[in-house]
Amino acid sequence: MTWGYLPDDPVGGSARFPNVEEDSPLKLPKILTRSAVCAGLLFVLPSAAWSQGTSGAASLNITPGARADAMGRANVALSQDATSNWWNPSALAAVDERIFSLMHTQLVPDLADDVYYEYLGYAQHVEGWGGVGVGLIFLTYGKSIATDEEGRERGTFSSYELSPSISLGTEVAPGLSAGITLKYVYVSLAPKEFTLDGEAGTGDTFAADLGALYHLEVIPEMPLHLGVNVQNLGPDISFIDEDQSDPIGRNLKTGIGVESLHFDPFRMAFEFDVNKSLIYSDEKPIYNVGFEAFFRSTGEFAGALRAGYIHDKDGDIIDPTFGFGIGLGGLAFDYASVPQAEGLDRVSKFSLNYRF
Repeated sequence: MTWGYLPDDPVGGSARFPNVEEDSPLKLPKILTRSAVCAGLLFVLPSAAWSQGTSGAASLNITPGARADAMGRANVALSQDATSNWWNPSALAAVDERIFSLMHTQLVPDLADDVYYEYLGYAQHVEGWGGVGVGLIFLTYGKSIATDEEGRERGTFSSYELSPSISLGTEVAPGLSAGITLKYVYVSLAPKEFTLDGEAGTGDTFAADLGALYHLEVIPEMPLHLGVNVQNLGPDISFIDEDQSDPIGRNLKTGIGVESLHFDPFRMAFEFDVNKSLIYSDEKPIYNVGFEAFFRSTGEFAGALRAGYIHDKDGDIIDPTFGFGIGLGGLAFDYASVPQAEGLDRVSKFSLNYRF
């Protein structure tokens, strides 16, 4: 699988998309739907995630959790729910209850209504181990219409990615925790009945995330958190031809977070993250800043206001983020509005967390 450029891109730039050469063993029929264009855009996800060059397995790069997205996608040091499986598995060491996390987002609402991302995560404490978690990511590129060389329609098919994972976070020294996430990803571009050579346009690979988190209290009542996560260490992904493979989104995520102003019932948090691609050395770092003001009443109600900023020059995203959260008992709902690359509408993300 190689990469080409689609001229006259509907979002005003040159978008990369899978391009099959004449001598490639994978020959896909002509695809003529809006969703196919979206699929091409999402292979590098300059808008839905961050710029990662021509990385394959786009689902590994999309950030889960509306709380984190509202805070400018700065979350490697302050992750606190079952999305920690993705953000920093070492944060699971602090889990002392059972947590379900769900997220839904429509990735390119101005281009197609059937391109969306789903995240399901679960975490709990295990005596003697720390925190364990499992996760499942589903990314669909929607339905496409296949045509033959004469332009006759042959039918429709769906393209998607599926990635299950398992995580462990444990305390290795006072204030210091370490964690690991093991994941598998399967990508289905087209079924074999819609390829010219009768070979399915699918690929798969596996990867690991290695994280660490250090907590210290330099100033009383203002705990400081230092986080790092090396993401997606694993083989490249290929479709039919192993000589034409694409690297997955290997990334170094570092961050510093502080919780301050613990004036009951108010709490505030601030985080600054830096992301650096481990695939392309000339790719500029991505900077993420996030802020949260949290309130909990004497009863079961809680609320939060969040804001952040993303500075991703290569991905053409230099914009603010914002959102809110409301909770009642162990159930919490979070919303985030995040920018995309220039020319695309902002994306809304919705999350549910349940603690019991």
